[in-house]
Amino acid sequence: MKKHLLTLIALALAVSSGACGFTRVETGEAGLRKTWDGEIKSEELGVGFHQTIVGSVIIFATKEILLTEENMTPASKDKSTLKDFDINFTYTVDPKSIAELYTKYSITSHMTNPKSEGYEIFPMGNFVTTIVRAATYSAVAEFDALEVNNNRKQIEERVKSLANEKLAGEKLEGKVHVNMVTVRNIQLAPEIVESANRVSQAQNELTAKKTQVEIAVQEGRRIEALSRQTDEKYVRLLNAQAAMKTAEAIEEAAKKGSTIWVVPNNFVSLGNTTGR
Repeated sequence: MKKHLLTLIALALAVSSGACGFTRVETGEAGLRKTWDGEIKSEELGVGFHQTIVGSVIIFATKEILLTEENMTPASKDKSTLKDFDINFTYTVDPKSIAELYTKYSITSHMTNPKSEGYEIFPMGNFVTTIVRAATYSAVAEFDALEVNNNRKQIEERVKSLANEKLAGEKLEGKVHVNMVTVRNIQLAPEIVESANRVSQAQNELTAKKTQVEIAVQEGRRIEALSRQTDEKYVRLLNAQAAMKTAEAIEEAAKKGSTIWVVPNNFVSLGNTTGR
């Protein structure tokens, strides 16, 4: 009895330590049994301990997986190549599709978790990364280089949409899904920045010149209007002065018994005044 108890205790300790022929599947993981002759069983293994005295258990991540894609150099709509473009993205795999995906697709389609202590696989990790990378190049190509920074949100949504469309086209809809894309870094090529600065400077100079011209035009119109008003007032003053002088002359002539004939300013001719 005592011997059996010690055996059970030893077995329990072996199970708890993950040694001695048992492998533990944690929450957020799924397992696939691999037989001694290399066959992959089609039934996913859930959370718990699974014997590996005969054969082994392959561990897969089923939680949302975060990956980073860096050092991309996509071309913009105006054919300018960006210096650097980095993103983060997350994707999930249906746990019930693990066996199908692992056996149907090449081993290179999957990715080993570089941060796991054991041997955990990101199912379809390399496959999804390739699709997201291509989607990023396509999304950036929809914007001019100088518009990329101001349209991060649109690019993120576009990458996500294009990636999921491609996955659906590969008959993976419902099995693999890109959940989120975040643009982390955008660096324009130096020549693009220099060109933008030159254009901006030229536009500023043009705006300044247009403003100067507009000011000159308005000032010219103001002076012309003032000049016109001054000429009209001056003419009226001269007419008034002439009328006053004429009135004084008529009055003076009347005192002397003389007659002064006033000729209208629009007078042309009296015609022929000579007799025949």
